[in-house]
Amino acid sequence: MNEKHAKCAVRFLPHNIVVEATRGATILEIAVKFGIGIRSVCGGKGLCGKCKVIVRKGRVEVKKSDLLKNEEIEKGYVLACLARIIEDIEVEIPIESQIGKPKLQSSVVLPSIKPKPIIKQEILSTHSLLSTTLSKYSLNASILERLLELENKGVQRVFTILNDAKKRIIDISETEKELYGLAIDIGTTKIAAALVDIANGRVLDTISEFNKQLIYGEDIISRIRFVLDKKDGLKEMQKAVVETVNTVIDILCKRHKIPREDIYMVTAAGNTVMTYLFVGLDPYPLIRSFKERVEVPRTPYWLEARDIGLSVNKNSEIYVLPCAGRFLGGDVIGDIITSGLNFSEEPALLIDIGTNTEVVIGCREWFLGTTAPAGPAFEGWGLTHGVRAIAGAVESVVIDPVTCKAIYKTIDNAKPIGICGSGYIDLLAQLFVNGLIDFFGKFYRDCNCPYIRKGEKGYEYVVVPAEESATGRDIVVTEEDLYNIIDSKSSVCSAISILLKKMLLTLRDIRKVYVCGAFGSYLNLNSAITIGMIPEFTFAKVEYIGNGSLGGAILTLLSEDYRSEAERVAKLLAPIELLLDPDFMEEYQAGFMLPGKKELFPTWRDASRNIKPWKSPS
Repeated sequence: MNEKHAKCAVRFLPHNIVVEATRGATILEIAVKFGIGIRSVCGGKGLCGKCKVIVRKGRVEVKKSDLLKNEEIEKGYVLACLARIIEDIEVEIPIESQIGKPKLQSSVVLPSIKPKPIIKQEILSTHSLLSTTLSKYSLNASILERLLELENKGVQRVFTILNDAKKRIIDISETEKELYGLAIDIGTTKIAAALVDIANGRVLDTISEFNKQLIYGEDIISRIRFVLDKKDGLKEMQKAVVETVNTVIDILCKRHKIPREDIYMVTAAGNTVMTYLFVGLDPYPLIRSFKERVEVPRTPYWLEARDIGLSVNKNSEIYVLPCAGRFLGGDVIGDIITSGLNFSEEPALLIDIGTNTEVVIGCREWFLGTTAPAGPAFEGWGLTHGVRAIAGAVESVVIDPVTCKAIYKTIDNAKPIGICGSGYIDLLAQLFVNGLIDFFGKFYRDCNCPYIRKGEKGYEYVVVPAEESATGRDIVVTEEDLYNIIDSKSSVCSAISILLKKMLLTLRDIRKVYVCGAFGSYLNLNSAITIGMIPEFTFAKVEYIGNGSLGGAILTLLSEDYRSEAERVAKLLAPIELLLDPDFMEEYQAGFMLPGKKELFPTWRDASRNIKPWKSPS
């Protein structure tokens, strides 16, 4: 046998799964091939350091990386993307490198609507179906064959499922059918879905799962690179998201004891890149050049479920919400129609915080939107102990003003494995208000706090001592981490400030702020204001919408009116690209002194100047 193609056995722990690998492949490549979840923010480029694994048995050929500490190397740690298999091995995926189970983040506050679905059920005679009705509606060969069979059997009437928008007959039956639909939010990190009773407009259940595209990289640029670098990469990426959706379909149908064939309509919303990858369009034009504007089609996409392998009724169609710009996708359109911003008589602000943060200002007749290049820091990338919002992630923090010890809460009350985005925002706020860091996010060196020390990367604060953590190591936040969070929050605040400037609006002019997105649902708004991420909208009422992208998919599933409204909003939404805006750098840099510009934080900025460095009571 050619040694290059020799096979090796790889046992993955703690799953205890044994797979066959080609000698010379990396551990990460084999994990991806067999769907074994190992974190890889950068898509296997050796840049993020999140794919740490421990080689327990056997040898691997390792490419050196500065992202591993000497003590980690001594314990057998390697980066899965830089370790090539040369013989049978046993690999342990430590808890901090596992993709894990997401915190369910699929709730949404929906407006009350009267269902006006495009999927309808009518009782028709077989004779009229074969004569008059077929002049109005089309059907495929299999349904026609079934119809002729029923007529030959002497069946006088049938229950007919119609897609009124596409003028198609989807299904026929001798008995009345229940009509179900599926609404999907195609997120970069997670897929959220809702099972809906179309006839009465009731949401029966919601669920979320990690997007299987994560194994190709946690950010959209890594996924686009995969599409470009690998033959059939686009098909593979589309297959990954469809498999994720099929998984949630299977769970929902089993849970409610309904056949998948009774799902007759699917609607979906996602950011522009996720939309392209789902419908099978090349996403490269979206990032070819960031020095020029990119125009995208502002019309919805219609797909046939059978064409992409979605496990619903084979004649079902998929309606994908329209995008409005390179970084303003159907998810933002969903946010707008779910919040009701599109019906507002006076300007309101909408913000959807995530890996990329979308900001929209507008009312009934106009919308101005942008995306803040916040980077994936809110998902834990680039942060020493950053993790996504999974069990064991520190999600909220309060620092005791007397002892300066962190009092933290983790998701599912599990032992801490790291810190997620909302936890980092709390941490930055608490370190600031308690006088442990200065206006630039630097630790006060002489404040005598027992939890501040000098580490390998400079000064750091111990959030979770090793004896309390699931990893057996201290969980810390470093000055470098704080810089990355300040970088991200400054980007978000600059987006809001620039949109206000464009429309000659002040903080007083905004009377309503809609906070959307899964991340926004768990965000401590006071912490966000404290660090200068969201301005002080003193006169505004804040409403938490939840997953507006999923809400938009549900609304367009249930109502033709909302479908038309989504398409109207997409055409009206004017995109502003921050990186091309002359004011961006000024606004962005202003946020690096906490909390930010006085005009955005009129009371808090002055008050924060009275914070004194922490001193031990003793």
